[in-house]
Amino acid sequence: MAFEIELTHLPSVRLAGLPHKGPYPTIGPIFQELAGLIPEPSWVEVEGAAMIGHDDPREVAPEELRSHACFLVGEGFAMFPPLEEIRYPAGNYAVMRVKGPYSLLPEAYRWLSEEWFPASGQRHRDLPAYEVYLNDPANTKPEDLLTEIRLPLKG
Repeated sequence: MAFEIELTHLPSVRLAGLPHKGPYPTIGPIFQELAGLIPEPSWVEVEGAAMIGHDDPREVAPEELRSHACFLVGEGFAMFPPLEEIRYPAGNYAVMRVKGPYSLLPEAYRWLSEEWFPASGQRHRDLPAYEVYLNDPANTKPEDLLTEIRLPLKG
């Protein structure tokens, strides 16, 4: 399976997140917990949902995988415990859009890291890729889900 990559310059991103430890597909309840923490007036500063997977599931045992369930938030969003602020700087990114169920994401990451990246001539910035969910799984058919994987690049 091949995917398309767009090399683009993205603005900085501010994330409000909660940590999760365990298999990446089990992060759903953390998103629910995160949503329950956001007070009503603050939702105007929420721009979407994202996830950061800090470990490679091919190298780390599923129960040891570290991740963050996040919301992309504006600068006016008031950060408060237990939320953790995570920032990605503006810069060059390889962006891959995946259409379909979230079960396609492991293969998309494998292709990105094992096939596209080694042949791309690009250099990776010292930040993990993160994924942005472009629609809501609560009201979108699995085959219509859209996810962007954003890989930070040097230069």
